Amino acid sequence: MSALVGIDVGGTAIKGGAVSTGGEIITRREIPSGIDEGPEAVVERLAGLARELGAVDALGLGVPGLLDRERGVVLSSPNLRPLDDFPLRDELARRLAIESGNVRIENDANVAAIGEHWLGGARGESHVLLVTLGTGVGGGLILGGRLFLGEGGGGEVGHTVVDAAGPLCGCGQHGCLEVLASATAARRRAREAGLTEDLEELAAAARAAPGAERDLLRAVGGDLGRGLGTVVTLLDLRCFLIGGGFGRALDVLRAGVAEGIAERTTGPGRAGLRILCAELGPDAGWIGAARLAC
Repeated sequence: MSALVGIDVGGTAIKGGAVSTGGEIITRREIPSGIDEGPEAVVERLAGLARELGAVDALGLGVPGLLDRERGVVLSSPNLRPLDDFPLRDELARRLAIESGNVRIENDANVAAIGEHWLGGARGESHVLLVTLGTGVGGGLILGGRLFLGEGGGGEVGHTVVDAAGPLCGCGQHGCLEVLASATAARRRAREAGLTEDLEELAAAARAAPGAERDLLRAVGGDLGRGLGTVVTLLDLRCFLIGGGFGRALDVLRAGVAEGIAERTTGPGRAGLRILCAELGPDAGWIGAARLAC
């Protein structure tokens, strides 16, 4: 193949592109997902985009939600409900006339981690956790230079319990990282504090001067750090990459993150800790998916 093709499927948009095996981006595209049109229409869109991008022999696909990797099926995805239990891999392979085994499907946070490890902010790192701060909190864990899945759900840091007395999470637990440090959580906390819910405005105010906005984002960062401290203790991990839309506020979250990690770890576990910004933005997912197509 002259190029690797990857596609990242979201609830509103499908992003895709082609990249050379040496890591040079050849082309990128974005189209509406059209999820409300049903699974057959979505798969036809995906196949059309894959053809346009040059997927001749293989295709990598990033999808949010829980997966059955063996069957190539999305088991549950809140943003892509029509695709639940649909034979996504096999239908894509049939439309593209390629082997089913050459259509490789992975969770969206995991492909973003692969992308950042290959061409982004985690280049050269052997052990790193990508944390995406968006509607929820996603995670992709690289150990020994490879994606770590455990029995299939490894890296899901968003449902680490930080405060058992905290708000109820959609997963049924209280005080998960997701309900304390996601973009959704930050907006809720800002509203409760009588501040703007526009996170860009909130971050700008925090950068400009000390005050309630800076204090709030330091507190959000502290909760994020307490969650990451658990990872430091368990895995002796020293590198974290922060991505997602809300991740752009890392500069005003960072002090709180460092404090939260320090609170939950011992001295040796903090040595050499690095909290870095993801670099690939919305391209991370499809670039990581393309890497799957090797």
